[in-house]
Amino acid sequence: MITFWVSDAGSFGIEEYLALRAPQLAGRVQVRRYESLTPELELDTGAHIFSALDQLTPAGREAVTILHDRLAPSCAPELLLNNPRKFRRRGDLLRMFFEAGINTFNAYRVTDSFDAIRYPVFVREESEHNGAVTGLITGRRDLVRALRALRGRGFRSANLLIVELCDLSDPEGLFHTASAFKVGEYIVPAHLLRGRHWMLKWTESDHGEQALRENLEFVTGNPHGEWLRRIFALAGTDYGRIDYGVRGDTLQVWEINTNPTLGPPRQPPAVPLAPGLEALLMEARTTLRAGLLKGFQSLDSGADTGTATVRLEPRLISRIRAETVRAGRRASLVRFLQRLYSGPMIGKLFRRIYARLLPRP
Repeated sequence: MITFWVSDAGSFGIEEYLALRAPQLAGRVQVRRYESLTPELELDTGAHIFSALDQLTPAGREAVTILHDRLAPSCAPELLLNNPRKFRRRGDLLRMFFEAGINTFNAYRVTDSFDAIRYPVFVREESEHNGAVTGLITGRRDLVRALRALRGRGFRSANLLIVELCDLSDPEGLFHTASAFKVGEYIVPAHLLRGRHWMLKWTESDHGEQALRENLEFVTGNPHGEWLRRIFALAGTDYGRIDYGVRGDTLQVWEINTNPTLGPPRQPPAVPLAPGLEALLMEARTTLRAGLLKGFQSLDSGADTGTATVRLEPRLISRIRAETVRAGRRASLVRFLQRLYSGPMIGKLFRRIYARLLPRP
């Protein structure tokens, strides 16, 4: 049995995967939500995957660390995936890779000195996986303005990350972004995109024959397997997806997500592909699905597992629930502020007043 731990807000990814893409795992994977933790838990001693670690509240991180430690005597070490004690937030991870000489760019928090920053930069949320929340910023004055505007829209300074742009475009102006999963001991290439935007997504990428053939060769050939294994090991990540930039032999880590979407989106491409191109894309996606399935199956022998009783302090559970309620209220406030901030008339006045009230970074 595989127990997949996830936040309530992030559970749709694994549930959609099990329902639509991996029905073979029915009965072999149970989804448990961090919000459902109770003072006494009766748990299987099979595999446990601790996902979405960056979504946990402080009390949640403490509880999950205790949960992991108390399961350790009853579970095989290779079946406890993502030790919370080894987890690093995105900023710490990017700094580690920069200091190790793996990345050529660095990341900064709002509270850091801006003196060492190399422009251009962009700003993103540290605990979210929604990409940049600004365009490229070319100087300190514009960075200060952008940070003030983001706070006016409800973004928390403590969750903002300033990231130096790493330009891996080739002589033709094309960017290449790759993605791969780690599921236990398995490295599973996901996709290789190319396009002309520095923050490359599927919708902005090239869907021509050459690009789709490159993608298929990447997924079937796993050309960066050993490098990926090293990067995941340095990050202390046993389960997750890495996004990274590629230019020839130069590889740069963008992020590692411990609760990734498992497979392509359900909606069809905005521009339908010709039959031959659709076949190339589907072959790559079929290879990806097979790799993910093999990784999950490797974690569950199918044999019956025992159980272990894990106890957590009731006060810790109460703290988790209180923090979850506060986080939900804050999220509602942020959504309200962002709607207000984006409004055509009230938003303009709100932006000017709010920006003046905010302290400078």
